[in-house]
Amino acid sequence: MATKEIKNQVEIALAEVGKIKPWFDNEFNAWIFSNDLYPVICEGKSAKEVIKKYPKYIEVFIEHRMEGRLDSINEKKTKGKGGARLS
Repeated sequence: MATKEIKNQVEIALAEVGKIKPWFDNEFNAWIFSNDLYPVICEGKSAKEVIKKYPKYIEVFIEHRMEGRLDSINEKKTKGKGGARLS
């Protein structure tokens, strides 16, 4: 279970991402959603499944970032501890 701080950062991230609008990818035969602000890609068998899963994917990404477990290639400039990085 995520800490209060992580949950707050997830809220910031989801506000930045906005509406989750999955698309169907014929190559992978799956529904997919990603956003340029976060290096998180979520896939599923339906659009509803992706909409339900994406916040958890963001939560795990933010948790890993806050613990320093991400490669520098995955860092992006976004708001909050889940994303903001000094230039």
